[in-house]
Amino acid sequence: MRSYFPYDAEAVMFNDAVIRAFVEFQKQIVAQYLPPQNTQRFRHGGAWRNPGNTEALGGQIQTHSAIFETRLDDIIKNDLAVIERNFNQVREAMHEQFAQMFYSTVGEACNQSGNIVDARAAGSLEEAFVAALEKIEFGVDKDGTARIPEFHVSPEFGGRMMAALESTPQEYRDRIEALKARKTAEALAREAERKAKFVRYGPDPCAS
Repeated sequence: MRSYFPYDAEAVMFNDAVIRAFVEFQKQIVAQYLPPQNTQRFRHGGAWRNPGNTEALGGQIQTHSAIFETRLDDIIKNDLAVIERNFNQVREAMHEQFAQMFYSTVGEACNQSGNIVDARAAGSLEEAFVAALEKIEFGVDKDGTARIPEFHVSPEFGGRMMAALESTPQEYRDRIEALKARKTAEALAREAERKAKFVRYGPDPCAS
């Protein structure tokens, strides 16, 4: 049988390298929004369910796609830069689609739980920020340190929010610090309660 592309082994190696590059792109993109230690990966299955938590949202796998195209003219010109251009196009497409999915999923969860703050109803951006902190539960990392959740906003809204917060009086800032201290204490108390459910973290049964 006549072969018009005799470099089969090289083609397999190239395809494997491309797939590894795409996987690395995906990891880098996700890491901009979620800490890698909080990210789980599944190699099969079509949906995510948490039967132990009836309030948890279910989820379906969503397909993201991008065109990886090499024109014949670029091959004729031996334009190797087309590889980098294609990779950049794929990276941008993957990033845009992931960001859209991420924020739409967060928005859906907030709408379902009612965990939403209306800046107009709050009266000002400063009071809306206080209301947002009230609704958020701080997390505790593996070292036992309470962490304030990240705030993701558009560049335009972020600029307005920062300008409003930076112009607040000391009384308002004291309120924020007191709120953060209370939320931190609540987070540490929840974590201590969670750990107490496990033998290795709970009270020593042999202790007198």
